[in-house]
Amino acid sequence: MPLEINQKIAEKSLERMMVSTLTGTNVDPVEMAQWSYENGYYCPGGGSYHSLIPKAAEHRGLSVDMNLDGENVADALAEGKLVVAIMSKGHFTKSGHFIVLRGITADGKVLVADPASLKRSNQEWDLSLILEEARKRVGAGGPFWAISN
Repeated sequence: MPLEINQKIAEKSLERMMVSTLTGTNVDPVEMAQWSYENGYYCPGGGSYHSLIPKAAEHRGLSVDMNLDGENVADALAEGKLVVAIMSKGHFTKSGHFIVLRGITADGKVLVADPASLKRSNQEWDLSLILEEARKRVGAGGPFWAISN
């Protein structure tokens, strides 16, 4: 795997967050990058293909629920599942970006883990804003994937 691709993929810690949180296993981001590259999930010039999310979860023995709507997202979070979201232009990104929805508060605000921003990770978000800014044309069962063990 070319070094520049390795570094670009390794910088993406989303899969690491997902796997480490749900399995308690500390995973090596370089190993995850290598697996992503070797299995065709690296998108030259664009990060990762959307299919990386369900396939990486399945590869690590995690369950994936796909094709979720807003109610399904809220229910999954209330059940303690993580929800990976691909976001489009808005509060989280200027183009496209994966985030992890990691919980929901008693008053319905969503907690996120944003690999690109500690500040955004420490805020509470309206689910309606996340649903509005989620990417609309997505394959692989997205833009929301509920991940559990």
